[in-house]
Amino acid sequence: MHLQNINNLLNLQDVVITKSPEKIGETWIFELKPSLHIQSCPCCHSHHVIRKGSNGYRYIRHLPLFDCKTQLKVPKIRMQCKECHANFSWNYWFVQEKSRFTNALTAKVGNDTIGSTVTHVAQTHVISYSSCERMFKTELETLVCNLEQKAQTLSKNTNKLVLGIDDFAIRKGHSYNTGIHDIRNGSLLQVISGRKLEELREDVRKQAKLYQLQPVAVVMDLAKYYHTFAKETFPHAIRIADRFHVNRYILDSLQSIRRRVRKEKPKYYQLLKGKKSLLSRRSDSLSNQEVLQVEQLLSLSPHLKAVYELKEELITWYECSSNIEQANYVYKKWITKAKLLSIPELAEAIRTFENWEEEITNYHKHRFTNASVEGRNNKIKAIQRRCYFMRNKHYYLLRIKAECNLHVMEL
Repeated sequence: MHLQNINNLLNLQDVVITKSPEKIGETWIFELKPSLHIQSCPCCHSHHVIRKGSNGYRYIRHLPLFDCKTQLKVPKIRMQCKECHANFSWNYWFVQEKSRFTNALTAKVGNDTIGSTVTHVAQTHVISYSSCERMFKTELETLVCNLEQKAQTLSKNTNKLVLGIDDFAIRKGHSYNTGIHDIRNGSLLQVISGRKLEELREDVRKQAKLYQLQPVAVVMDLAKYYHTFAKETFPHAIRIADRFHVNRYILDSLQSIRRRVRKEKPKYYQLLKGKKSLLSRRSDSLSNQEVLQVEQLLSLSPHLKAVYELKEELITWYECSSNIEQANYVYKKWITKAKLLSIPELAEAIRTFENWEEEITNYHKHRFTNASVEGRNNKIKAIQRRCYFMRNKHYYLLRIKAECNLHVMEL
């Protein structure tokens, strides 16, 4: 291959290859030299400099070629400025000072680590763990800064912005973080340490610029502190109770009745055991055989059948209400019907449906749910498992923001 073609293959500016590459084992070694004779002084930027010889060579790892490692052999050229008399070494633009890896390789390793682990990428590129981790952290800082700015700009310019608020566990039952999500653009805007009301208010004081957004709606579960926070922070936005969290109340009542019937009628114990998933699923998603199984289960108890029908009516209400007026009318009829059943396991759920009527029916003003938010929470949990958590809190948050917002670069 001609030397000019090798220069094009390496894609490095301001240097030229001096002789044909040498292969030692699984490594290609390319000897390079600067294409210019002098370089301006880094102190006074004067071009009145002289070369004072060379202190040997510097070996730098570059992107692999033909599935082999690549080493660049460049001279350590000593320079002196005639104006300020400063002594300095030749600065190659493609590598940081004293670094053993080119900027291109550092960026490649950093990007490869997103969605993977440092250990795996270090083994793939045949780099030490500490070097790989350092490259990843360097790229992560720059990447997340760009992603945050783009995500916030995108949210600010979005017409009829809809936000989602939900927590995810750091240690389940002990410590949690709260995520603020842009549901329309599918991005994570902020991670708040904790989920208590005062912790949320403290983040508003620290990140006031972020909370200047004007969403038309905020979607969340039925936690009172989230609704109080949303009402204080986004007073002009309507609050929507997440559909799937609301469904859980009627599903919990259904499963409580199933367990009661299983105890009251021991002969049906095996028949009812392990049928939680079957009863929780939508009727239109069942196969013909599963429909027959459900009918058999519902015949065992009138209470079980009544609450199952309420569950299906709630799904129909969510999907088939054409406007908010109709939704309010049908919702009130549904609550009245549920109260007339006088089923103990249903009483607490009905109180919840009555207390949160406005937030639940607001779904029919803007039909959004926190489904994408829950998906992002699952991604965060996968990050924690993959990395065996991360002891450094700063880089833990950066990694979450990078992996949840990487698609924003394409928008």
